[in-house]
This record gives sequence, C-alpha cells and structure tokens, in this order.
Amino acid sequence: MASKPALPLPSIAAELPSFVLGETYQRWPDLNIPFGGGRQGGISDSAQAPVTFLFTGDSGERYGYEDRFDDEGTFFFSGEGQKGDMKFVRGNMAVRDHSARGKALHLFRTIGKGKGQKYLGEFVYHGHDWVRSLDVDGVERNAIIFRLVPVARLEQLELAPADDPVKHLTLQESRNRAIAASKADGSQNSKEGGRTVYERSRAVRDYVLLRAAGKCELCDRPAPFHRSGGAPYLEPHHTTRVSDGGPDHPRFVAALCPACHREVHYGEHARVKNLTLTEKLRAIESAGPE
Repeated sequence: MASKPALPLPSIAAELPSFVLGETYQRWPDLNIPFGGGRQGGISDSAQAPVTFLFTGDSGERYGYEDRFDDEGTFFFSGEGQKGDMKFVRGNMAVRDHSARGKALHLFRTIGKGKGQKYLGEFVYHGHDWVRSLDVDGVERNAIIFRLVPVARLEQLELAPADDPVKHLTLQESRNRAIAASKADGSQNSKEGGRTVYERSRAVRDYVLLRAAGKCELCDRPAPFHRSGGAPYLEPHHTTRVSDGGPDHPRFVAALCPACHREVHYGEHARVKNLTLTEKLRAIESAGPE
C-alpha cells in the first residue's frame, strides 16, 4: 500500500479541552480564554480549538427551548434561533456536522446568573427532529431538536464483545469498513443518525481489536485474559476525538490492555504515553494492514 502523508503530532495548543464531570466552570475565563468561542448563546463554536460548547438552562424555555435527558441518557438539545424557523446555519450546522469537522461537543448546564456552568460531559450527534414550537414573539415556527448521545455510552459499547458477523472479514476489509463508518456523521438522514453513530463505534472497535492481534498496542504484551467466547480482552482507547474523518477514525483509536488504558488516562506520565501511542498509530496506519 502506498504511504500516506504523515499526520502531525498534537501540540499543547491543539490538545482537546478536558473537563471534570460535575465541576463548575465560568464561560469567561475558564472556557473562552483558553479555547475561544462566543461568550453568549447556547452554541459556542470555537475557531481556535477543536471543540463546540453547548449550554443548556431553564432560561431558554421562554424562547421555546425545553432541553432534557431521556431514561437512556440521550440529551434533547434545542437548536439556536429565537425568531422564525430554525435553519442549519452557524451553531446548528456546527452541532450537526461536528464529527465530520473534527469537533468535540461538550455540554454544560447554566446553574444561575453569575454562578457558572456545570459540566455534563462530552456528547456525539445522534440525529435531529423537526418540531413545531413558538418563537420569542409567540409565533409558531419549525424548530430543531438535536439528539445527543453521551460519549460514555459509546465507550461502554466498545467494551462489549465483538459481533459474530465481522469474524469472517480480513484485516483490510475490516479497515475499509471502519474508515467508511468514521466518515459518516448522520447529517444527511436524521432518521438514521442513531444507527450511524453506533455502527461507527462498532466498526472502528472491531477493526482495532483485529489489528492488535491479541497484543496491547502500547506495551506489546499479550492481552491479560480472554473473554468467555475466547477472544483476547483489550480495550479501545481514543488518543484524541479529533480527526479528519470524525471522532472515531482508526488512526486515533488503539487497543490497550486494561493497565495501559488506565495509565494513559490517569498515570503520572499519561500525556507522554498518549503522544507515544499517537505516533505509533500514525506509523501503523500509514503503512496500512498487510
């Protein structure tokens, strides 16, 4: 396979924002100064960092905004636009196309004027619905309701056993399937948005586990144990959720043993380990599977 152009290693400035679930942050200075984005509005798309900030709160209800979680953890987030029909421009387009644009979605809840923003987690666009609601002037209009899936739910999916239908695929076939899935963001067909986001994670998960061939891609040691079905137990790890193909491109996902996975998240040298892994994955994917 012909070699591909080398991807640059992430620099300190290019690193993804990282926040603590449940902690409170101020839009200014905690978010806007280091990462950019607008200081007002419910959708703040940064031009200087790979992130789009979403803000929800009770104050939007008088404009027809009624954000909520369902029982499965999906968050229903109202699009922006106070008057007239909502359209897929600016912030609404940023949310819908965030995967294709290599942007992470971070959701915050406003807890009161001057009291800051409580971090609710990172989410992935799942699809959207059009509903009839009233605008700020009380005029009925078409409004966008986004369905957002918590990244934590996708990570739980990735730890589940691989589906049987992929066992017959070659490494190259699995890689092609993963790359094709990573480029789909659901924006063309909102009815299939949910299916797309889950299939993307499954396809990339299946490929990286096959690519690892039973060995941790960081320490190179065999998987510490096997699943009940006989498959080596390794865990997918996202070195970064930003890529030219979406948050789940296989160039940015590794298969790690549980110990290495915990270390790259919480270890003393986590950042260095993660950068080392990023470089290793770049070399593997530039060469391509044999």
